Amino acid sequence: MPTEAEAPAPDPVVDFGSLPEVERGSLLGAEWSVAWGHLRSKRGDAALSVVTVLAILGVLLAVASMNVVTAVMTGFSDDLRDKILGANAHVVVFRYGGGMVDYEAITDRVDTVPGVEGASPFIFSELMIRSSWSHTGAIVKGMDPSRVGGVTHVQDDLILGPEGPLTTREQQAALVAAMAGEFPAYGLDGELLETDVERPLPGIMIGSELAAQLQVKPSDKVQLINPVGGGVGPMGLPTPSVRAVRVAGIFESGMYEYDTKWAYVENGVAQDFLRIGNTVTGIEVKVTEIDEAEAVAAAIDAELQSPYYSRHWKDLNAKLFEALEMEKWVANLLFIIVVGIAGSLIVSTLLMVVITKGREIAILKAVGASPTTILRIFMMEGIAIGLLGATTGTLLGLVGCSVLSVYPIPISTDVYFLSTVPVVVKPSSVASTAIAAFVMCFVLTIYPAWRASRLDPVEALRYE
Repeated sequence: MPTEAEAPAPDPVVDFGSLPEVERGSLLGAEWSVAWGHLRSKRGDAALSVVTVLAILGVLLAVASMNVVTAVMTGFSDDLRDKILGANAHVVVFRYGGGMVDYEAITDRVDTVPGVEGASPFIFSELMIRSSWSHTGAIVKGMDPSRVGGVTHVQDDLILGPEGPLTTREQQAALVAAMAGEFPAYGLDGELLETDVERPLPGIMIGSELAAQLQVKPSDKVQLINPVGGGVGPMGLPTPSVRAVRVAGIFESGMYEYDTKWAYVENGVAQDFLRIGNTVTGIEVKVTEIDEAEAVAAAIDAELQSPYYSRHWKDLNAKLFEALEMEKWVANLLFIIVVGIAGSLIVSTLLMVVITKGREIAILKAVGASPTTILRIFMMEGIAIGLLGATTGTLLGLVGCSVLSVYPIPISTDVYFLSTVPVVVKPSSVASTAIAAFVMCFVLTIYPAWRASRLDPVEALRYE
């Protein structure tokens, strides 16, 4: 029997209430720590790390290239639209059954429609134009010199007049205003010629390419030819009519088609030559907001009623802009394919993690980790890959667009209507590309994450 000295000491009493309170840890922080551990490069997981890097690079390159391609395509589309709408109006008003007689009153009514910035009557005709050196077909438009400057860009596109280059807007406006009168001839030394042969004539403005083809310059005389304008001849065949005009100015719109085939005369000259009386083909309208042209056209129809009707630029150039939109859809499809390929690497990465980290997953489940926790861990891994690839790809794409803006790539003006590759970066396109890539990466992580969450810890540890 132990003595009192040999009796065991009593167990110490611990007052747990005096211990400091333990702060509750963040479950998401723990899950991210595990996910980051899976993605980090380790000596024994070299293959896994390589696949992870390739997945990130795939998303990065897809996003960067898509941003650059979209910026270039947007630049081409916007520039083409601006040039087309510069030579043409946003909305055109016609009359069923033929030309307009009371066009001045109709123009004033159109001006009162909300959203209309300007309106101008015009005449449209396809004629022949002949100089002493050449001849060709041309689209001759009659215009109102007092109104056309507020509707189209023909005034802003003028580059050369009878007295030389037009360098200011005032010079351009003065030349257009002078189209209501006649233009004299000038000699090679700039001396005014006032002879019966070189008498003042109505003016015509032609494109730079057409001037080069006809080999004419301002103050030179050309002839307009209407193949059927002279009525019926003695043999019952149509005879042509001819009208001499003088080159008043040369414009350059940047569109080869317009600079080669278009010419402008005053409405009165066109009416007299075409023998159509006091009528016009229609009324050109410029709207305040280009994208609101359809709504403004509907408002004009409501104001004028039948027999007048209007067509907006989206209708007039529907096929061209549909082709441009189709190109964008093809680019988007290629983007989806490239991101899908990069996404397959993400799936491969996560499936390899599931296979190689099966023991760790089983241990996590054995100590109480729920399937939802495992699901979140693997989804974090996929999200990290997608977020890193989309972010760096966006930055790289913006850098590439900046480089193209500072150092533009020259292109052939004989094929394209531009001298350099245009770049227009729209924040909405950049954001949508990054979000689309991230969402695709997120969706592709669902299956491998679900596989990991369904892993049976018993089966995983059976052969360990």
